[in-house]
Amino acid sequence: MNVIVIPLYGIGDVLMTTPALKILKEQYPEIQITVVCMFKNNYDILKNNPNIDTLIFFPFLEKGKDEALRFLLSFRGRFDCSINFYPSNRKEYNIFAYLIGAKRRIGNRYLKRNWVELNFLKNCLIDEDPKLHNVEENVRLLSFLGIKMDKIPQMEVFLTEEEIEKGRKLIGDTKRGKRIGIHAGTSSFKGHVNKRWPKERFVELINKLDAFSFYIFGGSDDREVNEFILKNTDSKERVILLQGLPIREVASAMMELDLFVSNDSGLMHLAASVGVPVVALFGPTNPDFVRPWGVMHKVVRIDLDCSPCFYYSPKPLRCTKREEFKCIRDLPLSAVENAIIELLGEGRRAQG
Repeated sequence: MNVIVIPLYGIGDVLMTTPALKILKEQYPEIQITVVCMFKNNYDILKNNPNIDTLIFFPFLEKGKDEALRFLLSFRGRFDCSINFYPSNRKEYNIFAYLIGAKRRIGNRYLKRNWVELNFLKNCLIDEDPKLHNVEENVRLLSFLGIKMDKIPQMEVFLTEEEIEKGRKLIGDTKRGKRIGIHAGTSSFKGHVNKRWPKERFVELINKLDAFSFYIFGGSDDREVNEFILKNTDSKERVILLQGLPIREVASAMMELDLFVSNDSGLMHLAASVGVPVVALFGPTNPDFVRPWGVMHKVVRIDLDCSPCFYYSPKPLRCTKREEFKCIRDLPLSAVENAIIELLGEGRRAQG
């Protein structure tokens, strides 16, 4: 059987498919799995994954409609099954699956905007369950292939020994205490900057926890917030900026950390995928869906009546109560600090 996986947008979304891919390959080793990526970072993060037979990068957003259509039609008739992993509640993803023409087109039936996003173009549908994590939703889709799993594995990134050694060199010798990574940014796509804890709070956190070394991660979307943190923190010798690294180098550097503190972002999931404990800061998005999977973690959030308010659709993130995202803006420093101290203590006990 030939299976094709339809592209997903974010790094975190892609990482959350890796447990399902592992299960699928273990249950049916003869299946040929093709995964299509529309962003280079997503392609790079899946490189060397032994559960993928063919990995393809095609930058849809940089191509014209005619070229994209020719690319899609080149797959027509080649696959027995297509899978729209969760979340893919956009008409473009469903048209992709339909044009390929696989006999079985697997995906979710969404609770909101299901018809307008053309989810009916798939013919093997399972209802979205708002109580499940995205990883669990993805594994549920395998039921159409006769697979049911109670125990779900971790997310995975497959780094080479050379890449792992490069991560050791990037982090180097600890200047002071435990090594804590920070991602103070997020994607800027669809208003996701509103998932960010204020940059001033990150500065206060670093200054208060002066017994630790901090490593600041991020890409081009995070440059302004990272520069602010670097400029305003005390003891700059223990605050190291690791910005703009290739994504696999980011993963290898993360492996050397004792803890990662992050907004709800792709780097939060990347840290979890390499086994690093995570303190996850949540505001408008739902930790039930996207909390760190498979590692020790603590979710820090304010339990407001209106949050979480974000749901999967093409619509941008907006504050439904006109509170200017009080849910993340007013997240107390003390709660984040306590989560860090508690999780580092749990990590020490877990290690013996």
